Amino acid sequence: MINVVVCDDNINDINIIKTELDKYSMTNHVDFKIGEFSNPQMLIYELEDGKIADIFILDVSMPNIDGFELADRIRKYTETSVIIFLTSLEDQAINGYKSKALRYIIKLNIQRDLKEAMNSAIEELSNIDGKTITLHRYNDYWRILYKDIMSVTRVSRQLVITTNSLGDITDNRGIKELFDLLNDNRFIFVDRSCFVNIDFITQINGYNLKLTNGQTLPISRRSLQKVKQTLVERWELETK
Repeated sequence: MINVVVCDDNINDINIIKTELDKYSMTNHVDFKIGEFSNPQMLIYELEDGKIADIFILDVSMPNIDGFELADRIRKYTETSVIIFLTSLEDQAINGYKSKALRYIIKLNIQRDLKEAMNSAIEELSNIDGKTITLHRYNDYWRILYKDIMSVTRVSRQLVITTNSLGDITDNRGIKELFDLLNDNRFIFVDRSCFVNIDFITQINGYNLKLTNGQTLPISRRSLQKVKQTLVERWELETK
């Protein structure tokens, strides 16, 4: 599942893009979760809440906050998300690349150029972080990106894997077995029965931590110091 956000003050243009994304999804067998915003300020509120998309498609010309300013705001929260600009004016392209935009699409050519832009965006994402794990339960299968896993909690005899885009998925493996299988330093145990993706932690308060989805999880006394130290090191690195 790839999270795509479209921000354009013209609702008709948003609908055109959504139609083209639906066509691309069916033809290329790629699942999109599409968020739409006609007000860039509302998108900024989402960013502040920790909701980061994989791909942002931004209109350049919007009132109050234009696409370039919005892209600069996005880059404060993520360097890895792909940004694609939309415009009616070809000579604005040079400004777009200052925000590390991947593509610049003229609105009159959306039907022609969006497919190529999405091909490049997906390739870029796979180069950035393409690690996945396949989960299955009975006859259901999911291919989950590591970066989409928020937390894994053992509940009774099964695991509840909370993801950013697909909600909760259950798995029959042991928690240590899954942790070792992932083998990725973004995951850390906060308790014997729970490990989390530190990219989604927003706060530690006493013996509890808070994730971007509002979920609060307990930290064991034994794990607290390691969790704090790991977070401080990660957050300091990100601010450099």
